[in-house]
Formats: sequence, structure tokens, C-alpha cells
Amino acid sequence: MQQQWQNFLSEQGATIEKGCVSHFNSPETEIKNSNTAAILADLSHYRLFRVSGADANSFLQGQLSNDINHVTENHAQMSAYCSPKGRALALFRVFHFDNAYFLSLPDEVAETTMKRLNMFIMRSDVTMDGVTNDYFHFGIAGKDAAANLKSALDLPELPDETDASIITNGLCLQKLAGTPDRFELIGSFDGAITMWNTLQPGCVPVGESAWNLQRINAGIPEILKNSAEAFVPQMLNLQLINTINFQKGCYPGQEIVARTKYLGKLKKRLYLAEIPTANPIEIGTDIYQSGDNKQSVGKIILASANSPETTRVLVVLQIAAAENQSLFLAEKEGPNLKILEMPYNLDE
Repeated sequence: MQQQWQNFLSEQGATIEKGCVSHFNSPETEIKNSNTAAILADLSHYRLFRVSGADANSFLQGQLSNDINHVTENHAQMSAYCSPKGRALALFRVFHFDNAYFLSLPDEVAETTMKRLNMFIMRSDVTMDGVTNDYFHFGIAGKDAAANLKSALDLPELPDETDASIITNGLCLQKLAGTPDRFELIGSFDGAITMWNTLQPGCVPVGESAWNLQRINAGIPEILKNSAEAFVPQMLNLQLINTINFQKGCYPGQEIVARTKYLGKLKKRLYLAEIPTANPIEIGTDIYQSGDNKQSVGKIILASANSPETTRVLVVLQIAAAENQSLFLAEKEGPNLKILEMPYNLDE
């Protein structure tokens, strides 16, 4: 995060930890605001990479799970990067802006993932640059998010479908999955302070956890260090949220991903759940079922406080255990999980 930007956010009341905004207000206040008002989040905990060159399209097409040909200035997408064994290494948000492709992914897996991806450029005319410090990256969400964006950006219409994108006045605005509305806004870092001040009168600033809560409630997974290379994409519901294209050509792990769809029977999948605890839950924490605290039946992949007494999680679970058993966090005596309804259809 640029020092000037970090200083500005601190002056606005942000608590900065490890270069990212932890929170502005108390966790309880941010949770309340995220449920009742439009919120504004700095997304510096995501890294941005620009992929350019004559072979950028074909290179990304050969590496990612989605069809890169569908990415335009008017359409972004999510895409997975998999190991040859078909396990998800990272999830990208992919969009087209400033005459190049952009990849967005969490800071904690960015260096390892991009170093691996760079290995396969070889003689292709492809350049991948880290541009996190060149662009601001904001998240706006909540029931009044659309109205506030229209006013702040002076736009007659906003992108109204998931992954729709518009380029206007040097800004890239993308609609994300979820209800209430969620958006991401990217623009030159030179205008970050001005844009923040323009948006803030109608939005309440929040930290990373409150933004993650919106993602969790939308049922959209994230791959972090403790979940990298642990699951085939279908276990993360990626086939249900337009992150896999089964008609495109080859990419790492494609045969296994396709075999899981056409020949296999899915035994695990992603669930939304609530746990009656306010204690932080580590990514990768095991889930056990009643009567058996020795064999894990699932793992937490994303967690965020939802109230002073509860935490919302996304968890990959054995389907049979989720449907038939009482589930507990970390051990038999741990707090129980309450499975919630996903905001999208789980039917294949």
C-alpha cells in the first residue's frame, strides 16, 4: 500500500495491520453497518497484476479454468488456476482494462501463484506486471450501494448483472455476485483520495473482515494459503458460479476437472454455515461430526464475524455428513455448525 494512501486511511480512522485495513470502527459497529448501510472497503489486501502482449489471450486461455475469450471491457469473470492434479491453487478475478487483462487475487497467495504462472510464459509475447501500487481498488456493497455509485460517478446506469463491467472516465466498475448489491471499482491511484472522499458521504468505511462477510453471504469461495491445492474446483461450487467453462480447450488439471463432472460422483461441496462463537476461526480448521472426533469431515475456507455472538463461514463438507449429522468445529466439544441456505441453486 502506498505510504500516502496508508496515511490518509489512518487519518480517516483506519487501523492498518500488515499493510491492509483491519477495521475503521469496532467489529460490532462494522457488522451492523454492513447489514444495514452501504459500505466502502479498501481492497489493498488483494494484489493486481496486468497481463499484456500479443499472446496474453492465448496464454491465459491455456492456464485458467474459464474461457478468457469472454472477458471484455463489458464482462469480467472469475477463473481458477489449478495444479496438474486438478486441485485449485488460486481463484482470480479477471477483467479487461487499460488495454490489458488484469488479475486480482489475495495478497497472501499472490507471490507464489504468480511466480508459478510466470514459469509457463517461456517464449510467448506476454508481460505480467504487479500494478497494485498503480491502481486503487475499492469494494462497495449494501442496499444503497447502487444509488451511491450512480450519484458519485454521475452514471445513468450501472452494470446490473453479475460480472457485468463498464469503463467510464478512466474507471473500471464491476458487478459482483450477491444480494444486496456488491461492486468493485478500480482506477488510477492518483485519484484514490478524491474518489474515496466522493464515495464516503454515502458509504460507511469498513475493514477487511466486514467485506469478507459480504463474500461469504454470497457463497463465493476464496483460496488462501491453508486451502491452496486442497480441493478440486467442483468441491468449491465453482461450476455453479460461472468459474469453469467445460467447452474450452486444455488447461492444467482440465482432464481431472472434466472427469469429475462427467464420470465422478461429487462427495464434497461448499456450504454456508453459522457458528455460535465470536472467537476468530482459522482457515483450514477441521469440522467433525457427532460421535466421531477423530476423522475430519470438512474444512473451513473463509470466516468472518456476523454478530457479537456468531461467525459466518464457508466450509467444504462431505455431502453425506452435511445432510445427516450434527457437525462441530475443531472437536466434538466445539461449537456446532448450522448449515444455511446457499444464495444460488446447488443443482448441477
